[in-house]
Amino acid sequence: DHSTDFREFICALSVTSRGKLEDKLKWAFSMYDLDGNGYISRSEMLEIVCAIYKMVGTVMKMPEDESTPEKRVDKIFKQMDRNLDGKLSLAEFVEGAKSDPSIVRLLQCDSVGGSAEPLTNTKSKMFYNIH
Repeated sequence: DHSTDFREFICALSVTSRGKLEDKLKWAFSMYDLDGNGYISRSEMLEIVCAIYKMVGTVMKMPEDESTPEKRVDKIFKQMDRNLDGKLSLAEFVEGAKSDPSIVRLLQCDSVGGSAEPLTNTKSKMFYNIH
């Protein structure tokens, strides 16, 4: 139903804070694969990226090639859609995310504490670094 209940939210926090990189990427993939068909379409990616852009608003300055959700989705697909079929498989998503150092740093965050700060000066502006 495209909503997250409290239990799902807690499970997601657990996976993203303690899980292995592969588990975190699989979880992230499932968040973008809105219809659950095993692929992320451009429209699914755009829906999530639009929501993220609305959430961060003007707090974060985006580079010109990511200044709109559409441009960001185009950039993601250029980086990740290896077979150029217009959709991302789990394998493409994992490989593409692992090749982006800013995403790997974010997902492997091992520091302890409780603050969150926006990631800046990185390729991927859609995430927060939790430490």
